[in-house]
Amino acid sequence: MLPIPPALLDERERKLYTLLALKELGSCTHTQLLYFMVENEIMSYFDLALALPELVNDGQAAKIAHPAESLYQITAAGLETVEFFSGKLPHSKVVMIHEQAPLWRERFAIEKEFSAKVVQQPGGEYVAQLRLVEGSFTVLSIDIPAPEHKMADRIAEAWPRHAGEIYQYLMDTLGEEPKKK
Repeated sequence: MLPIPPALLDERERKLYTLLALKELGSCTHTQLLYFMVENEIMSYFDLALALPELVNDGQAAKIAHPAESLYQITAAGLETVEFFSGKLPHSKVVMIHEQAPLWRERFAIEKEFSAKVVQQPGGEYVAQLRLVEGSFTVLSIDIPAPEHKMADRIAEAWPRHAGEIYQYLMDTLGEEPKKK
């Protein structure tokens, strides 16, 4: 038997939880925000899918360009809303968001700096798309084809641990002075 999905939140709760999470997490991608919300049992995918565009349209959240993926961040109007209305949310969930956010914020910062995703090409092959980002600038972008999905996943998973040394190797190797004959 499948688990019963949680009931959709009302509009006020959707928006307030999303704004509170953005306030605590800082700028993050839709996927990052979704993982935070679902894994902490704050809201479902559908609640977030309804809340984010509403908040952007209302000017309480902003969608900003980033080399890896668009980021969402809270605006001044959103901060004002959270400060004024967060007392309307259950205290236990507000405390949980405050307590969990620092761990997730650290994880998200690494993911934004060392972006890696696996994409299946039309021909069926997989590509690990790897990015090294500093601020809003892509320092290195590499697409590595892989014969199978598992291998592409391993490459993407290893990227954050090895991106710095790969970048340094490329700089040292490609930037060295040609040897005189």
